[in-house]
Amino acid sequence: MTFFQAFNEIKSRYQNNDLVIYELIFYLSKLVKSKEDFINKRNDKIDFNFLTLVSFSNQYFINKKPLGHIIKKTKFINLILDIYDGILVPRNETELLCVNAEKIIHQMFFKKNKFNLVDLCCGTGNIAAYLKSKFNNANVYAIDINKIACANALHNFQKYNLPINVINGDYYESIINKKLKFDIIIMNPPYVALDELDETMTKYENRISFINSNDPNEFYYKIIENYEKLVNDKNNFLMGFEISSTQKDILENYLKNKNLLYHFLKDYSDKWRYLFIWNSDKKIIF
Repeated sequence: MTFFQAFNEIKSRYQNNDLVIYELIFYLSKLVKSKEDFINKRNDKIDFNFLTLVSFSNQYFINKKPLGHIIKKTKFINLILDIYDGILVPRNETELLCVNAEKIIHQMFFKKNKFNLVDLCCGTGNIAAYLKSKFNNANVYAIDINKIACANALHNFQKYNLPINVINGDYYESIINKKLKFDIIIMNPPYVALDELDETMTKYENRISFINSNDPNEFYYKIIENYEKLVNDKNNFLMGFEISSTQKDILENYLKNKNLLYHFLKDYSDKWRYLFIWNSDKKIIF
């Protein structure tokens, strides 16, 4: 069986998602690692067991297993991150959180020789890794309550030789207990409401990645309510959060009386997905 035949056989079974089929072939093959390789070798005999490709395809298309947990890695903007079992595979929506945060950080901190940044509920360390790769002058921390997530994040940081401090513990208490202060706080917390939790979410990824509180807004309230204890300078700081589209109105009403600058942004699907809070003498362009 050739690469082209293998690809078409899987596609005929599912009728969609060419990209996933390509990724599975790239993972299984030692010869074909890109679409260019595939085109050049499409008539060559496959160098892997076709039944393994069928099994992996069934896991994705039928069992709804995330691709990142099948091939044990995922692409996050310009990084290839390894994924440990049970750890949340970074979503495309979080890429946009990082890209927007990067843009704002450039505007607020481009003249600072050093600044402190923390990625709360870090998971694979995707946010911390990306922002550290863009800002070498950032002193970066990554915090997660899950020991396996911390190990996964540390692995990815070491993979890219990124000097990032990893802390295993509560997203808030760890900062307070260690008396840490930050200029930038970035957070993608568990924000799925209990009535929105789908069993397919927790079949392969840890439940606490989606929900870890009776109130999904608790994570935001605690950081915002206590921000003065967490930031180096209350007149010059940035906080960026990924949120559920259903939380926008609740958080906006909460913020109206907080005397803070804030701005909501939409994701690729035109849903409200990001909240940025800051204080600065600079005008921020979104």
